[in-house]
Amino acid sequence: MARKFKTAFAVLECLILVLFVLVPASRVSAAADKLPDLAIARITGIKIVITTDGRRELRFPTSIVNIGVGAFEVRGQRPDRNTALMSTTQRIYDDAGGFRDVATTAEMFYSQDGHNHWHLKDLEIYELIRLDNGVKVGTGTKVGFCFYDTRQYNLTLPGAPQSRVYTGCGFAKSLSVVTGLSVGWGDTYGVNLSGQSIDITNMSGGRYRLQITSDPHRWFSETNESNNVNWVDLQLNSTGTTFKIVGRGPNP
Repeated sequence: MARKFKTAFAVLECLILVLFVLVPASRVSAAADKLPDLAIARITGIKIVITTDGRRELRFPTSIVNIGVGAFEVRGQRPDRNTALMSTTQRIYDDAGGFRDVATTAEMFYSQDGHNHWHLKDLEIYELIRLDNGVKVGTGTKVGFCFYDTRQYNLTLPGAPQSRVYTGCGFAKSLSVVTGLSVGWGDTYGVNLSGQSIDITNMSGGRYRLQITSDPHRWFSETNESNNVNWVDLQLNSTGTTFKIVGRGPNP
């Protein structure tokens, strides 16, 4: 009986050893994703401008920031220079030093409106909402965004590099583009840039909410999807020519 027990124990030891060899290390201790967290920084510097053709524009800067634990990196690619759009993947890094690429339905296009680089479609949307009835009364015309490390937002966050990592959005002949936001960094579109406005020519006085949303289509993986919106509440005078700020969204 003792001999049979020893034999069975030896066979069990062999099976355990075989399983240990065959099971990949990733199954034993899987690496954890280090996801970004996109947010819109506090909206300041709003103004009303009368255009040369007599229209009134509400103009504003926007700043998208990454306050997550990993980089927000998007890679665009196209097969040849005759293809107008680039397909995209999100590169997600992990805490073991590796990464994985996840295909998205977002697209990049090349802009020749003076920016002369590749833009990601609809990374942000701009909306103006009347507060007394919740009706959306205006939207921004900007649809393309080039984003990289232009603003030091919070370099005390864990993993935040102290110098820029992402520096551009490619060129006209590029077949591939790598763009992104490092942890603690942001990208700002100034108040005077094209598309940073909503037409308010025919709007009457009242209270309105200027609302900015990042990644509105939820194309990209983040640690937190609940903080992608920021806003400012404005009181327009009866002629719609001046305003005062009566409320603000949180500072991410």
